Amino acid sequence: MKQLATHLLIFILLSNLVAQDKGRSSSIFPTANSVLDSLEQNYNRIEDYYVRIDVSIKTPVLRMPRKRVDFWFKQPNLTKVETRGFAAIPKSGMISSPIELFDNLSNISVRGAEYYEGQQVWILQGELIPDSLMFQNMNKIEDSNKLTMRIWVDFNNWTLIKSETWMDTFKIVEISSTYKSFPNNINLPLETRLVFNYRSDMIPQMANFHGSNTVVNKSNEQDSTKVMSGSITMKYSKYKINQGIEDAFFEKEPE
Repeated sequence: MKQLATHLLIFILLSNLVAQDKGRSSSIFPTANSVLDSLEQNYNRIEDYYVRIDVSIKTPVLRMPRKRVDFWFKQPNLTKVETRGFAAIPKSGMISSPIELFDNLSNISVRGAEYYEGQQVWILQGELIPDSLMFQNMNKIEDSNKLTMRIWVDFNNWTLIKSETWMDTFKIVEISSTYKSFPNNINLPLETRLVFNYRSDMIPQMANFHGSNTVVNKSNEQDSTKVMSGSITMKYSKYKINQGIEDAFFEKEPE
């Protein structure tokens, strides 16, 4: 117990030793590129997978009953979704390439380290390209608004366990995931939860959702100062990993 406390103290001290210049990582931290390389190596162990997803959405602007979705993926970007009826699945909550995530950021750097949910993590931060937001159609946002993203990376398993998207001091989206370990050092999420906040002048065009016919509640669009919030929870089960799915499986069937 004493040894664990000593290691924890050393880790915390190291994470706060050196003051950092704006947009630049301290020399005691890795570079953002080296973190990306490790994330990419971990991600590339996944050639293909199938997963069952139970989706639950609670938000004033989108009404959707709990849905069960079957989802297939094959590198680099083949996907297939099957469900009964309409289901909205946020792409930002799916298992996506870390390169795709980092491509949406500029001036990214490692800003610190901490223990989060029992894991040792690097904390990265970058400036977010507006078009990459989960909520793309954000009206009345001035160019002067600063969009940033903070990312928590578990550097023992090289997984993305949390991210936050901020507009100045207003947190728009927080995404957190818990993972399960599989053979060959593959880690995939068991549950992902998105919590988002917005005003009526930021009503999202759910452009990054699998699905259409989104039901939007317009009763909250009048008061631009009112902050609304919602959540999306996705629970993953029945994984089948690296089964050698053929490309033809993803071809769209003729109508």
